[in-house]
Amino acid sequence: MKAAQADVCVIGGGPAGSSLAAQVSALGNSVVLIERAQFPRRHLGESLTPGVRTLLESIGAGDLLEKTGALAVESVLVNWEDGLRERIDPESRGTLVDRGEFDALLLNHARAAGVQVFQPAVCRDCSSLPEGWRVTVERGGETIHISARLLADASGRAFATGGRKRRTGAQTTAFYAYWQGFDVPRRPRIEAGSDAWYWGVPIPDGTYNTLVFVDPQSYAADRAHEMIAQSGLLEGCRDIRLVSSFQAADATPYIDEESVTGHSIKVGDAALSIDPLSSSGVQKAIQTALSGAVVVNTLLRKQESRSAAIEFYRSSLTDASDRHRRWAGEYYSAAAATRTAEFWRQRSSVDNPAEPVSALNAGDFADEQLALSPDLKLVKSPCIDGEFVTMKRALQHPALERPVIYVGGSEMPPLVGRLREGMKPMEIALLWSDQVPISTGLALTGWMISNGLLIRTHDEKARQVIRRIPSFRV
Repeated sequence: MKAAQADVCVIGGGPAGSSLAAQVSALGNSVVLIERAQFPRRHLGESLTPGVRTLLESIGAGDLLEKTGALAVESVLVNWEDGLRERIDPESRGTLVDRGEFDALLLNHARAAGVQVFQPAVCRDCSSLPEGWRVTVERGGETIHISARLLADASGRAFATGGRKRRTGAQTTAFYAYWQGFDVPRRPRIEAGSDAWYWGVPIPDGTYNTLVFVDPQSYAADRAHEMIAQSGLLEGCRDIRLVSSFQAADATPYIDEESVTGHSIKVGDAALSIDPLSSSGVQKAIQTALSGAVVVNTLLRKQESRSAAIEFYRSSLTDASDRHRRWAGEYYSAAAATRTAEFWRQRSSVDNPAEPVSALNAGDFADEQLALSPDLKLVKSPCIDGEFVTMKRALQHPALERPVIYVGGSEMPPLVGRLREGMKPMEIALLWSDQVPISTGLALTGWMISNGLLIRTHDEKARQVIRRIPSFRV
């Protein structure tokens, strides 16, 4: 029997677990990671959004995609609400990867960052103790007891530590299988069927993954092959054969309502699962891991900021879930306009989406005297500040979904605190020029006008209450 000690024990070595472990270790904490599977292994989620590269660069793994032999996505075939179209990306920002290779390299990055990895190893028990956690692991016939101050669950839908999962969308099952042949498609394809939707993903090794997303109450696995054949995913394929059986995976979106406590955290799919329609699962998993790493560091090292860290993480997950739910609902609604099946009605947006607000050009208000809206308030809100979560002043206004601290990298409360009633846009930009370029100052002024934070002094509302907000003074 062996024993190990660490500040943090991470369960799961997928993108979320590896990214979290690497970052927590880079912040000066000792980390052990437990992964059940031997890498490389095949895994869903081979289509990566452009933001993944930026996230990898932020953790010093910017060359990882090239090492995997990732394919750049130049175009996607889309057959959704109005016939087959080719959606071209001139910059080829999206990528297609072999998740087995991708996950293995990301886990190696964690090892290089000082993370102790137990793989393949099975977590048999997680016991909460007054001083932390005791995790029992089996690896190659031996038992290992790990003592850790904090436990991080990155086990995906395996839910190693349980919790309360709240569905945020309709129940969905994905049936998928892999194909090979000389004529397999070389670009992704997404398609809406009568009561299902389809996704075809070429893999760098020449394999082609076909997926059909259905209501689990309506279809079983034995129908999957038939459904794929009815779609256009294999269109034009002559020499193609199945190299795997059809398998099922739960694709229902949800959020965990116990995502973080004073001594535990969940990241990736263990905390939040978004609708697969966005193809942003890997990006969102890494994002939760990177913000989660700062939360973990705060929980371990700043007792006085624990409440702020917990509030920040929970609210960030809720915001992300809501944004993706609204986006998916609107996209499903587009297909539902020409389809009558219950499948589409259940997934269509049930909200009344707000009209999009585009940033106004401050130049259009060049001669206007402006004042702060009387509805604008200053509140305290948690945010990431370097290696920790802290409370900072934020702008609150009815037009904003949540309190805002930063816009385009600029901290707004100190800038707004310098404003005086009657100033014109260029005067505001010049006032702020010691902190941001004039062009940025004009853009920020336009954002404030667009969202009603700045109003004309001759507006009726402004005539009623024209005042400087004393609490904004710095």
